[in-house]
Amino acid sequence: MKQNFLTLVLAVLLPAAGSGCIVVPVGELLRGPALTEQVLVQGGGFFSEEKIAIIDVDGMISGEEGDSPLLPQENTLSETKARLNFARRDPDVRAVVLRISSPGGEVTACDVLHHEVQRFKQERKIPVVASIGDQGTSGGYYLAVAADKIYANPTAIVGSIGVLLQHMDLSGLLGKIGVAFHPLKSSEKKDISSPFRPMSAEEEQILQRLVDDMYNRFIDVVDEGRPGLNREQVKGLADGRVVSGIEAEKLGLIDRAAYLSDVLDDVRKEAGIAQPTIVRYTRSPKSGANIFTESSTRGPLASQELSLSLRASFDGAPRLYYLWRPGQ
Repeated sequence: MKQNFLTLVLAVLLPAAGSGCIVVPVGELLRGPALTEQVLVQGGGFFSEEKIAIIDVDGMISGEEGDSPLLPQENTLSETKARLNFARRDPDVRAVVLRISSPGGEVTACDVLHHEVQRFKQERKIPVVASIGDQGTSGGYYLAVAADKIYANPTAIVGSIGVLLQHMDLSGLLGKIGVAFHPLKSSEKKDISSPFRPMSAEEEQILQRLVDDMYNRFIDVVDEGRPGLNREQVKGLADGRVVSGIEAEKLGLIDRAAYLSDVLDDVRKEAGIAQPTIVRYTRSPKSGANIFTESSTRGPLASQELSLSLRASFDGAPRLYYLWRPGQ
């Protein structure tokens, strides 16, 4: 899709450049392809179609837009919301499968997406289940507990209930090369978590309280979404650990370790559909697509995790994540 988009841009720009005058309808170009429905399995309805919609959530969950003006891409939050709206407007959609392959992401983006799934369930009153592919960790799992049921591939990575706030102290390194920062601030803690000076014990306590608040919010969400677990059991599992899909079923973190085809069969029975049409929503339809063909909701072209690390290290603002990042 990206190559086709660049080809279109060049086809418009190059002829105009030769005449010494370029007039390009930039708004139309940057709008990108529209979201469309693609049929993956054709059902058996004669006069109407009863559909199961697969909505993909993959990659880091973020509320930030891409940085490239020539290759615009929706963030995970707005893209998933658009797909939920597509399903919301279609009365033939009788069930939704959230296909999740995500390590999590920004705390607020994960929380808003969780809320949007709950709102969708209240409005449409149809089965909504989560199917975890390769991973549903931290914010990915936070989203999954908004569903009526959670499935995961037996080999999926599940869990990592917890909060991450990244902080880097560069003052020692910068001092060695003769660089010093002297911010003018209205109060002592205005530049809390700045990477350009050591953090005081009091500031660390302030940020730890913030992390604890977000952690307790995560506990609340799992406690509400997994009625088979009591709050103390959730706390016992909320130590950041990750487990396989098989172990997650034993622990009660998911309802069943199962493959997507099994999930769709269960959902079909739950929704009372004999021969459902299975669809997905995509901006780049692929020829020969089937239920295992993913429709990416990944964010910016550049590495999201690299961007995350750079922002957390240098912009001086504490950033909270429901995110599984081994080694961090």
